[in-house]
Amino acid sequence: MTAQPQRRPRTGEGLRVLRGRKLRKPSIAPWMIMVIIAVVAFLGLAFARTSLDRSAFDLAELNHSIEEQLALNEQLRLEVARLENPARIAPLAAEMGLVIPTDTQQLLVNLDAPSPVVAESESNGANQ
Repeated sequence: MTAQPQRRPRTGEGLRVLRGRKLRKPSIAPWMIMVIIAVVAFLGLAFARTSLDRSAFDLAELNHSIEEQLALNEQLRLEVARLENPARIAPLAAEMGLVIPTDTQQLLVNLDAPSPVVAESESNGANQ
């Protein structure tokens, strides 16, 4: 014995078709806005990265220039010290006839007293 399904009692109405709204295409605008934002963000990051890299190259170039200038400064200091050496200057001075003075006079200057002012008179802007 097999069981047979019991039928549903029929109601007064049969199946009916409901008319819905028309199916519309999905809107593309939100996706386009998201794509535009993503592209702008990507380009902004690329520009920022490029700017940082350019700044790093400029900084490295400046550091290299500073090192060169420091080396040149050190060389110039050594040259000044060599040229100021009294052992080098004394023979050159003797060659030119310069001698160390034997008698010296001391000059005393009174800084509190006013100094005399010497002015030349000019007529019509020309010296005569």
